[in-house]
Amino acid sequence: MHESHQVQHLVAHAQKMIAEKKIVTPSAVTVVVGEALGFDEMSMRLHWEEFVDGTSLEGVKLVVLFVPAKLQCPACSGLFPKKGSQMSCPKCQVLGKPTDSGKEFFIESITG
Repeated sequence: MHESHQVQHLVAHAQKMIAEKKIVTPSAVTVVVGEALGFDEMSMRLHWEEFVDGTSLEGVKLVVLFVPAKLQCPACSGLFPKKGSQMSCPKCQVLGKPTDSGKEFFIESITG
């Protein structure tokens, strides 16, 4: 449900980018989404279809690229991917701290 508001902003931003870049017939919008946001891809696609209906983005393909969440070990400073409920550094076995990796949400590209 929290995807709705974000996808609505995404559509508005994509429309602004299309106008600025003078893309006449956009074919795809590629979005980078951090896994830590907890967004559901199916829900994002449903909201996308809802919000692009009747706009210059109607019929444009949404491409979603998920970025894994990463934690940082406070002992060795190493970065490692969060895997399910596993939050310990594979090297030190110390509980990792959250980073900004995996919290991304932006338009990577619009192809025309």
